[in-house]
Amino acid sequence: MAISLALCGLLAFQWVREVRLRQTVQELTDTVQDKKEAIQNLEGMVKRADQENARLEGIRKNLSDTVKSNQVEIARLGKELSQAMAEAERQQKQIEAYKEALGQANANIQKQNETIVRQNEEMKKLVEDRNEMVQKYNKVVEEFNALVQKWNEQQSALAAAATNAPAKK
Repeated sequence: MAISLALCGLLAFQWVREVRLRQTVQELTDTVQDKKEAIQNLEGMVKRADQENARLEGIRKNLSDTVKSNQVEIARLGKELSQAMAEAERQQKQIEAYKEALGQANANIQKQNETIVRQNEEMKKLVEDRNEMVQKYNKVVEEFNALVQKWNEQQSALAAAATNAPAKK
């Protein structure tokens, strides 16, 4: 009986030990499962972070390209600005030259007004000369028209003679 009790005690001790071992195994299994989940979460986070890094790198590249193109555009606009400033300065000098030319032109116009009176008298003489030339021109035109009429008559006569002539072989 003592052996039976000792065996019962041994069995109870082993059951307790087994329960504790199973609890420890379950705790370890739970810990491993938690760690696996944590690893998967971290891997997912790393993957998302890599994707975000790639997206941000693309944005950075686009912004760098934009900055470069903007710098080129700024340089071009700077050149255009300096050209425009030079053009404005040249235009200002030209305005001054035009003012001087306008003053000179006004003086010349006053001189021309004085000569217009003299030229009006000369124009009257030229009109008389023109009338004489027109009369001569009209006479020449009448002679030319008579000559053209004679020419046309001769051509008509030649054409009529050519149609009455026998056909050539």
